[in-house]
Amino acid sequence: MRIPQLTLAALLAGPALCATAQAGVYLESVDKKLDGSQAPTTSKLWFDDGRMRTEGRNEQQVVLFKDQTLYTLDSKTKSYLAIDKATAERMGAQAAAMKKQMEARMAAMSPEQRKRMEEMMAKVGKGAGAAMLPGAKEPQRVLKNSGRTETVAGIKCTVWEVFEDGAKDQEMCAAPAGSLPGGDEVVKTFRAIGEAMKSFTANLGNSGSELSNRPWRDMETIHGVPILTRQFDDGKATSEMRLTVVRKESVPAASFEIPAGYTRKTLPFGQAGARDAD
Repeated sequence: MRIPQLTLAALLAGPALCATAQAGVYLESVDKKLDGSQAPTTSKLWFDDGRMRTEGRNEQQVVLFKDQTLYTLDSKTKSYLAIDKATAERMGAQAAAMKKQMEARMAAMSPEQRKRMEEMMAKVGKGAGAAMLPGAKEPQRVLKNSGRTETVAGIKCTVWEVFEDGAKDQEMCAAPAGSLPGGDEVVKTFRAIGEAMKSFTANLGNSGSELSNRPWRDMETIHGVPILTRQFDDGKATSEMRLTVVRKESVPAASFEIPAGYTRKTLPFGQAGARDAD
């Protein structure tokens, strides 16, 4: 399954992990380049009662979501960032002010200067940088049911094709939430993340809003959870993320806590209301 770009780290060992545990769900997926140019990487996700923990990639970061707050932990520096609704609102207001300033500056530029600025911003790609461009629009995104099915980790799924501005961007193989252990919990949690970040991303216009809300909106469109996602470039599949393990399991409550000794880093847009968890 394709999850927003989140980097991860190993679960902390020690007595704290023996704290009270509740029934949850564990998912593991493998991401690989189809041309074999890079070694496959493994991502791990835990969901329990509206909370999420992700690990993987470079194994230096952990992402947590709980109580309407998103935390990014860096085990290398023993630090973390926290964004709650109040912080997202302040970040959103500042992003809107910055966008207004940029619009005023670009309006005063010569056509040549404006073109250079647009080209420079375009190199940022999709996301907040591109969304700051005056008049920036999210590519038109269309999801179509191909009618094809596949079986992933023993679960049957339906292939949906994703087009952006008419070009094929992805294939997502969707399994009904009910056929996936904890599938309803996964959808509910991503919906909560989208809602928590809405105050910030809405101020970036369509581009920002879609970045935050797309995962669960896609899940609602495809009527399930994507357990296989293929990325396409110029009509050719280049990489895929495939679910390999899914099971119900108890998740220690401490898995969703900030470890002792971690310090909070200042957010680029400043801080307001984010709660300390250590």
